[in-house]
Amino acid sequence: MTETTKCHVCGEAIAPDRAATCNNCHEPFHLRTRQDQDGTDCGDVWINEQYLSLEFACADCLGKGSKEP
Repeated sequence: MTETTKCHVCGEAIAPDRAATCNNCHEPFHLRTRQDQDGTDCGDVWINEQYLSLEFACADCLGKGSKEP
């Protein structure tokens, strides 16, 4: 049996190709990996210019609060 990963922000199931892990709280959240994908993002990703790496953060850690389903 496969366990479903749930989004820390909205509580809905996350498809494996739409998941990211927050660098701050280390919880999973919805994140589209391509601009042409449907769905919502429950966080954001950006390039850290100092370390030249991607940083991921959920909406809660960004101060945008939890989304209501």
